[in-house]
Amino acid sequence: MNIDANVQKVLSALLKRWKLLILFAVIGAIAAGVFTARFTTLTYTSQIEFLAYAIDSNQELQDSTAAAQQASETSKMNYAMKMLDTYIEVFQTNQFNQSVADELNRVYGSDHSAATVKNSITIEKVENTAMFLFTITTNDADLSYHIAQSLEACVPQTMNETNSGLVQASVEDPPIRATAAESINYPQKCLIGALAGMFIAGLYAVLRDFLDVRIKGRDDLQEMYNIPVLGSVPEFEQASVKQKKGAKNNG
Repeated sequence: MNIDANVQKVLSALLKRWKLLILFAVIGAIAAGVFTARFTTLTYTSQIEFLAYAIDSNQELQDSTAAAQQASETSKMNYAMKMLDTYIEVFQTNQFNQSVADELNRVYGSDHSAATVKNSITIEKVENTAMFLFTITTNDADLSYHIAQSLEACVPQTMNETNSGLVQASVEDPPIRATAAESINYPQKCLIGALAGMFIAGLYAVLRDFLDVRIKGRDDLQEMYNIPVLGSVPEFEQASVKQKKGAKNNG
């Protein structure tokens, strides 16, 4: 059997069972919606954005008197951008996250661990700038906001204590408490469920058609065994039964 014939057979199998495809699509969409509603945890996000900037140390000023008394603003900005990756690594250490947890627990009287803080934070650089963004996501709007506020105190302090304080940070976009949970995106998940249902139904229809080796007519006989069909024998027994039933009904 050539490729075109296989494709035609697949399409034929799908078209013959189009009602099954629709049924499974509806079932899949409903199942995805129910699963999302029952098992998806609502999350709340707060963000805080910092600007990193370099400062001149006394040692740098002494060492650079022959060339210039002070680095240009552009050079300092480039240095701050170059060092961002290093500081982001510092912010991912257990020591830093423990300091954030300590600040959080001290201010709000809570008992959160460094692991809780670390697992809730995502850090990313803003491309081609010296700015970096903390995104805090938890299942509690207050907790996300409070962690962001703790970062507001801990990040500048940590940068001041690292690398002789050559790069420091200022808050450019303070945190705001989330007023609503992140979108669960029901339409997308229901669509995925519908597609999964259609795929399962289509796979069933195709496999059932391909695995069915029964001969249903002269076309199957010619295709499978290449035997010419010269004629067909009518089903006399079945016709006789029908005639008897008809006679009883008339009589």
